Amino acid sequence: MWNKDKSVVLSIVVCFIFVVILTAGLFLGPWAVSLWFSAYRGFAELSTMKHMLTLFVFSFYPCAVFAYVTLYSLLRLLFNIRKQEIFITQNARYLRRISWCCFAVALITLIGGIFYIPYCFIAIAAAFIGLMLRVVKNVMQNAVEIKTENELTI
Repeated sequence: MWNKDKSVVLSIVVCFIFVVILTAGLFLGPWAVSLWFSAYRGFAELSTMKHMLTLFVFSFYPCAVFAYVTLYSLLRLLFNIRKQEIFITQNARYLRRISWCCFAVALITLIGGIFYIPYCFIAIAAAFIGLMLRVVKNVMQNAVEIKTENELTI
């Protein structure tokens, strides 16, 4: 039967799968971009291909740093939840860190959107996720404060 413990374990496994996918993207990314724009998009011209590879390098690799920080923070958060440590200050910090990483990715992709319009959609999505996480972080922070006050009350 499915329960919350299995859900947390599944989330942890999926996070590790994303770490593997992100790491593979670091090594295979330029090849995949080359293949996409030459074979599927019909850009056989070398200058266009070089432009897209340059854009990929200057956008994906900085975003990958923030993705690793996000995945690390998310894993730490999930391990705390697994230990039944939910309303603690450290979890609010993890949520804050993840939201700032989303905003950083939004900024990087927004700048990349100047050169490749679909990046603007990624920027909007990342900023929206960052905003939602800020709201959840604020709720978590208030819950931590209420829990702390209740622990001090006899």
